[in-house]
Amino acid sequence: MARIIVIPDFESMCSVLPNGGVNPHHDEAFTEARCWIAQYHNSDFGPNMTAFMESCKFELAGSYTYPHLDKYGLRATMDWLNILWFFDEVTDTETGKDARRSADIVCHTLRDSEYNDGTSLCRMITDFRIDHLSRAGPETTRRFLNHCDDMFSAVAREAGFREQGTVLSVEEYLVHRKETSGVRVCYDMAEFCIGIDLPGAIYDMEDFRKGYEASLDFVCLSNDLFSYNAEQSKGHSGFNILTVLIKAKSIELQEAADYVGSLCTNLLTEFRESQQVIEECARTAKDEASANTFRDALCVLEAYGHWVRGGIEWSFESERYFGKENKMVRKSLTVVLSQADSVSRPLHS
Repeated sequence: MARIIVIPDFESMCSVLPNGGVNPHHDEAFTEARCWIAQYHNSDFGPNMTAFMESCKFELAGSYTYPHLDKYGLRATMDWLNILWFFDEVTDTETGKDARRSADIVCHTLRDSEYNDGTSLCRMITDFRIDHLSRAGPETTRRFLNHCDDMFSAVAREAGFREQGTVLSVEEYLVHRKETSGVRVCYDMAEFCIGIDLPGAIYDMEDFRKGYEASLDFVCLSNDLFSYNAEQSKGHSGFNILTVLIKAKSIELQEAADYVGSLCTNLLTEFRESQQVIEECARTAKDEASANTFRDALCVLEAYGHWVRGGIEWSFESERYFGKENKMVRKSLTVVLSQADSVSRPLHS
């Protein structure tokens, strides 16, 4: 009998958040972004991997998660998402040492305009730095670069953990997952693409931070449920919240999925409470400058909300996680687990 998992109804859960739909500039930005990333897919991946990457519709993820950006901002987010998933596929097949080298290339290229090691990864990041990152404000740039350092270092560590067969504790995993997910840098992208440069003091506010972390955890946990089947079929399920919970709590797979669903419900409540507090801060601020800062903070929280809901929408529109069964899974919420290695994707095939 086939093994199945019933995933939580995240779409109903997120119906309390605004539905931004698809960014109206999608078609124009998509054409440019796909043309740009194709040069790297064609040079570094084989035809099967290239076809798979294109079927994932990473550009559409940008249009769902950044629904109100102008065309130039949307194009920047599309390029960044393509970079993240390019890096993800490459490091999935690398040793810890090789993944660390790839991470160093990205971080050096982002910070050093003179750095050029001739690799596709370096050229890709150079394009992004010149075309997009140069438009960000100083505070957002600082956060973006620091978060990139943390993220790419964490991805390299994960490759080493996979080699060793390590399964982290729940607490260790949740900290690690927020770094490897890339969502922090995607949040930074949202901030600078809407023309906001929040002061560090806002991020130090407990109530703002609560909403930031809650939305971030929601995105990471829901993504783990969506990606579990593909990961377990490749032997990578050790780095998924379901595997971590099964081991830590001695529960079954479906129980773990249900537990994550309840966590996400609570996280969404925390996120909305944070929005309400920041909205009140804007109303009761002592001066107009402070009020404007809190209004900007509220706009940024709204952008996080679009990431929460838009990520769910894209996950069912893309073939990234459920392949050709994506529409059926969206309707039934039932995922039939694949056999091990049945969806393995060699880079050069």
